[in-house]
Amino acid sequence: MARPRSGTDEAVYAVLCGSDKPMTAYQLLDALRPQGVQSPPVVYRALERLERDGRVHRLEQLNAYFACHGQHEHAGAVFAVCRDCGRVEEWPGTEVDRALGAVSGRAGFRLEGRTIEVRGLCEACAGRDDGAEPGPAGRVHGCGHDHS
Repeated sequence: MARPRSGTDEAVYAVLCGSDKPMTAYQLLDALRPQGVQSPPVVYRALERLERDGRVHRLEQLNAYFACHGQHEHAGAVFAVCRDCGRVEEWPGTEVDRALGAVSGRAGFRLEGRTIEVRGLCEACAGRDDGAEPGPAGRVHGCGHDHS
């Protein structure tokens, strides 16, 4: 039997929805301490339930989480992570899934899941090499969000 969502689940989800960047479990814990959440396992269990429900995604390489923004109906998405500002975009993974299904089928491999993360520059950061204010480490930012 599925466990009902807890208040912690909703608090974790609210923090992720309010963040413009993925957050680690410990960053979430720090944000939730004022609400009385003191234990990492509580945050990890909430993240596990939210991920299982398709409400959050985990970026494997960053070991960080973000609220689902896509309309991919959880069939799969490609996560594009901007190396400059940290913004994450969800792209539909339909074509990628089709290609992976064909390749895995020919190989006799039974595909059970996948996570695809690509790194590069978002449109805003890629277009900011035109004299915008330099951000951290001398990189140029102008994408409209805080980089502190």
